[in-house]
Amino acid sequence: MSKKFYESYIIIDGNLDDGAIEDVISKYDAVFSKNEIDVIQTNKIGRRRMAYQIKKKQNGFYVCFEIMVSPGVIAKLERAYQLDENVLRYLSIHVTQKTKQEKEEHFQNRAKIEEARLAELQQNQAKEELEKAKDTVEETVEN
Repeated sequence: MSKKFYESYIIIDGNLDDGAIEDVISKYDAVFSKNEIDVIQTNKIGRRRMAYQIKKKQNGFYVCFEIMVSPGVIAKLERAYQLDENVLRYLSIHVTQKTKQEKEEHFQNRAKIEEARLAELQQNQAKEELEKAKDTVEETVEN
């Protein structure tokens, strides 16, 4: 079978310390290599307060694994998630080429907007500094 691109999200118990969370993530890296799953990227989204409690937990650590895998192996992976007591929720999504492209375009546009906002902020700071310098020069000339 040919491998397809998936995004596999997990929510790890947010009450665990950072070392334990890293252990859980490295555990799944080992599961990936054992099952011949190619990991493209691991995005550690971070700790978030959840909208509602899951297994009596209010906080979770979100992780997204971007992987290339045969569709049949996804069931094994989700079974491993299900058996892990530290994983509160999981979701694996097949990402089509079109969706992947749209996602990349979204993040590129977002980066451009952020760059423009940062440039405008720097420009405003430069104007403020120039005004302060003018005021200082005028005060010294008056004295």
